[in-house]
Amino acid sequence: MHRLAFRAAAFLCLLLAVPVHAQTGSSIVSYFTGKEVLVKIDMPGTQKGIDLRFNKPEPMNWKEYSSRIKQFGTAIHKGDTARVTGIVVKKDMIEFQLDGGGFGTFGDDTNTTVTPRTVDKSDYEKSLERQIANTDDSDKKAQLQRDLDRERARRQRQDSANQQAAQVASQIKAQQVMDKRLQGGSRFNLRWQGSIPSDQLTPDAVMARLSQYVDFTGPQDSAPAAAASQPNSGSAPAASPTAQLQRGMSVNDVAALLGQGKLLSDSTGDNGLKTQVYEYHTGDRKAEVTFVEGTVVKFSITSK
Repeated sequence: MHRLAFRAAAFLCLLLAVPVHAQTGSSIVSYFTGKEVLVKIDMPGTQKGIDLRFNKPEPMNWKEYSSRIKQFGTAIHKGDTARVTGIVVKKDMIEFQLDGGGFGTFGDDTNTTVTPRTVDKSDYEKSLERQIANTDDSDKKAQLQRDLDRERARRQRQDSANQQAAQVASQIKAQQVMDKRLQGGSRFNLRWQGSIPSDQLTPDAVMARLSQYVDFTGPQDSAPAAAASQPNSGSAPAASPTAQLQRGMSVNDVAALLGQGKLLSDSTGDNGLKTQVYEYHTGDRKAEVTFVEGTVVKFSITSK
């Protein structure tokens, strides 16, 4: 009987304790969600974001931070205004998500490899192989072998063309993924060992922990201007011809749209693919376009 009473009391304590933590986390969520803040540090374009570990003398691992910036690019720049789009309070961590929280979460396609389509043997090639195996006539066998060599060469040419097309498509997709990373926001992960101390589950405590990296006093007047000065990678006003640029266009398509460009660089990679970078001027816009085997894989547009 005493054992049952003890279990009941323990269960009641658990029920009372969980809502307190949940309510505290809920207050943080409601306080920050939707607010605009000014970012004091470049933030990587990944759902991994920036980890701050408060069980260590220096919460920021600058080597890890630098690695993520190099690998994923900068999604939110120092001086940018960002909106708090999500707060997730876990047992040992608070996720402080900005402008979407970072690309790479469940449902985001991060794969940048396009697999080439393999050309199977044709019925004709299979038939030639059977005929060669079943004939003893040396002259006929020699003729059949020549036909088979031509058919195999045709298939290999098609395989090679497919592989080259897949390499170009992979580069286009890699650029698409990078663009999504740069547009997907980022996050701070406030981490503790074991569990979050109860005195850290308040808006004031969160702001104090992030004060070195985030300005909570409100967006500055210079923030929109700073954001506007960033190069526009992939869009332009509808009135500009550059607004019609798309990945996958050919050199001739771009020339017809923007006129003859200036060749900035011309190289051939280890994979045998030819890469060319052209610069185009139209109206008050300048476009820098990267072609691989004559196909647009990347472009950036800036004001003159």
